[in-house]
Amino acid sequence: MTSAPDSPGRTRPLTADRPRPWYREVPRSGWRALAAAGLGWLFEVFDVYLLSLTIPALVTDFGLTKAQAGLIGTVSAIGLIIGGILGGGIADRIGRVRTLSCAMVVYAVFTGCTALAGSVLWVELLRLLAGLGMGASWSAGAALVAETWPAAHRGKGGALMQAGMPVGNLLAIMAAAAVAAGHGGLAHGGWRVLYALGAVPALAAVWVRLRATEPATWRPVPRMRLGGQVRGLFAPGCRRPLLLALTFVFFAQYVFWAVSTFLPTYLVEVDHIAFTHSLRFLVVQQLGALVGFACFGALADRWGRRPTFLAYLLVGATAIVLLVTTRAPLVASAAAFLAGVGISGTFAGMGPWAAEMMHRSPTRGLAMGTIYNGGRVGGAIAPYLVGSIAATSFPLGLATAALACALAMVTVLATPETRGRALLP
Repeated sequence: MTSAPDSPGRTRPLTADRPRPWYREVPRSGWRALAAAGLGWLFEVFDVYLLSLTIPALVTDFGLTKAQAGLIGTVSAIGLIIGGILGGGIADRIGRVRTLSCAMVVYAVFTGCTALAGSVLWVELLRLLAGLGMGASWSAGAALVAETWPAAHRGKGGALMQAGMPVGNLLAIMAAAAVAAGHGGLAHGGWRVLYALGAVPALAAVWVRLRATEPATWRPVPRMRLGGQVRGLFAPGCRRPLLLALTFVFFAQYVFWAVSTFLPTYLVEVDHIAFTHSLRFLVVQQLGALVGFACFGALADRWGRRPTFLAYLLVGATAIVLLVTTRAPLVASAAAFLAGVGISGTFAGMGPWAAEMMHRSPTRGLAMGTIYNGGRVGGAIAPYLVGSIAATSFPLGLATAALACALAMVTVLATPETRGRALLP
């Protein structure tokens, strides 16, 4: 064996064993599952963000009031919640891959059709139908990754999938900027071009269907009514983890939507930062989210799920406290970055953790869909509650997100550590 000098009179082998890189321990099927679920989630986020970007144009073209514009978002959120829960149940019956590919086609087709909407009622109906597909996409994709990746690296797989959130947001912003530049803005029909682009994921769905494979642990559940599947969620050993996980996601969704909805307005109205400058803070926040997603998986697989969630929530709460107690632009910029790391980054662990919490459930897809999408109710409540309190005190309204962070931390402390937990068929 060839040797090299080590110290006087000693040698060491050049072919000494080296640790195997972690990414080589993930099977090819795992990487394909990640690519499939990642595409589904990235385009879902892109689709959801389209509404935020096009609301002003819809108000102009259809002469909407703020209440009517807000109703479009509410209807879309209802579609996400219903689609996510039903999609999880469907994924238990027909498979994760088939459900994911079908869900992508559903939200792509109805988003594309939104470009043809002739009235606000048609916009609301099409966003509701698109929301059904978007919700189902996460449930099927998160279950696919969790059940395909090795337990030792499941956190990394889930974090890589969820990283599509900031990437999808940035892609939507770039698409909107390109369309606005070429059309002279999104009003007067420019928004229709943007929604037409939302039909592209239907092509990606074809690749997902042909290349991704079902996890070895997936077994089709016997055909039963949805009521029977729902009762299975509360079987012995499943009820407590389901309720704890649902409570945690509820608070996490509240925090995310409270901050993401009102951060631009807060910077303008309270910190008196010009709107054009406030957009820079949003970019900083998205960069923080990328950092948070990049680090979460490695930390969760090394430290465990509970300590990582607690650390991220503490960072998020610190960011909120800084936002409501300072007026210095530099500190506000740092707080926006920390909000991206701690608040957005928390979602990097949702998929693997939800799967591990429900590791004994025979209807794990339905359970994961219920946990994540049922928790979206917190996101639906946050804008209304924060906005109502902000009418009296904007800092106090935003501070409710810090309280929600604390409640999420308490909930995590009541859960068991799930790192490395095997998922039963």
